[in-house]
Parts: sequence; C-alpha cells; structure tokens
Amino acid sequence: MAFIVDGGGNVISFAEYTDVVQKDQRLLESNNIKIPAESGFADVTEFIEDMLEKSTARILLKLKASTWWQGYNAYVGNPINNLNALPDVNPNLIDPGNANGRRDTFTELCVYHSFAQYILPLIADFGNPESEEVSKISYYDAKFNDLFNELISIADWYDYDNDGTIQADEKAITYMRTRRSRSRRSIVQVR
Repeated sequence: MAFIVDGGGNVISFAEYTDVVQKDQRLLESNNIKIPAESGFADVTEFIEDMLEKSTARILLKLKASTWWQGYNAYVGNPINNLNALPDVNPNLIDPGNANGRRDTFTELCVYHSFAQYILPLIADFGNPESEEVSKISYYDAKFNDLFNELISIADWYDYDNDGTIQADEKAITYMRTRRSRSRRSIVQVR
C-alpha cells in the first residue's frame, strides 16, 4: 500500500499490482485477462500497473476539475479568477509521511477506479446483464464515487505549502448538518 514513485521521487501511481491482488485475488486467478495487443505488454503485472498509473492520472484530473479544488485554492489564500489557470493537484503533496493515513485511502480509490474502468471491462460479459463482472463494475464504480466524495469533503490530506506537514489552515473540512426550522423544511449548513 505504498505510492509508486519514479527515479526523481515523483508519485506516478497511488497503487501497485499487489494492492489489486489484495482487493480481489479471486478475480485475477479465475479469469484470464486478455491484454490488448496494441498495449505492448506481455505480462499481466506490468499491464495492471500501467492501468493503475492511468487511474492515478484520471483521479488527479477529476480532483482538479472539481469545484472543490477551486474552493480549496481560495481557502488557502490562492483565489483563481481564471479557471484555465487553476494549478494541477500535485500527487507529491498528498499526505506527506502518511500522517493522516490518507495514502491508504488514495490507494483504495485508485484500485476501485482501475477495477471499474480498466480491468473488469476486459473480462466482463456485457451480453449478460446478470454477469458477476458487470455487477462488480457497478459496485466498484459506486465505491470509487463514495470514497472520492469523502476525500473532498474531509480534505485533510493536502500539504499546500509543501512544508512536509499539514497544518490546520491547510485543512478545508466541510460538513453537512441538517437541522429543522420552524417551517418544517430542512436547512443544510455547509462550512
């Protein structure tokens, strides 16, 4: 459950092959994953690790595209007026030293995304809607979305100023509390 880094110490993937095996070993043992010929990979391990790198890139892009990222930049004192100038989410600044234990959560997020978007579609029988793999795609996609929303709601995992620790002013924790008013309509407060 460690992030994969390149020779320069930059994070290239939130997960590795063993994380996929730990999540659903039966799936990998009982199915013959057909590696697309154009991928250039001969080994399933290399192919899955490439899919995990793609999932990491997609997660970072999804974080950047979220309204949360724009709000977070404004919260930490870097308001962006032009959305085209929004900075990228730097994977090296995600929970440095695993102080909050969020690196494991990002690993799970990456595995869920990879299963739903890349691995299971290779072996799923879409002609049979009751196929186990087709239902697992829905399951892993829902798990991914729930975990993604949890991460952007908690937002205690990003070291914006790159000093090695996440201080209180870098945490943008939002919460929703529903309360009743006299009109019997619920009012949702977001911090």
